[in-house]
Amino acid sequence: MKNGIQFLCLLVCIWACSRSNNDSPINPEDKLKNATALLNNEDWYGSGSASKIAATIGDTCLTNRFNVYISNELPYPKGARKAAPYDCVGPCNTTQYLAFEKVPLAVGKYNAIRLTSCTPAPITGASYGLIVGGDAVFASYRAQGANSGWIEVTRADTIANVIEGRFELTLTSQDAKTVQFRNGNFALPLKK
Repeated sequence: MKNGIQFLCLLVCIWACSRSNNDSPINPEDKLKNATALLNNEDWYGSGSASKIAATIGDTCLTNRFNVYISNELPYPKGARKAAPYDCVGPCNTTQYLAFEKVPLAVGKYNAIRLTSCTPAPITGASYGLIVGGDAVFASYRAQGANSGWIEVTRADTIANVIEGRFELTLTSQDAKTVQFRNGNFALPLKK
């Protein structure tokens, strides 16, 4: 009985040490990892930035908003790797991207599908893609429907030029496949 309890304690300790810790602080200046999440229940991370959108006279949808672009060089999910062309020029190793468009530059929680609802021709407010050769998208997923998820801005500091927040998304491809981002966190430099 004593050996059984010791073995159980050992298993619990191993499990606790192996758990992902997505609650650790993220540094916006980290060139490799300033965004983290669980993608389909597996650790995912990337590096990116937020870019303030230039205001256009008469277009309130562009006033005080920013775009987010996060990318990485992680292996493709489930072995879907495609080789970069031999003559690739540029960032040939980028394999995945996650983007948010027209996020309000204010603390708050925003529905992913409504981010672009004020534009004349609404496009998706959130998208994810798999890339080959650094820039050719061979699989893309976007926000569709009311249950696509959200992005929450927890810090919008235009003096220090830092955007921090959280996100949860369920994105769908044209052939109805889905990807799920859970426990997403980011701390990104804000570019003007």
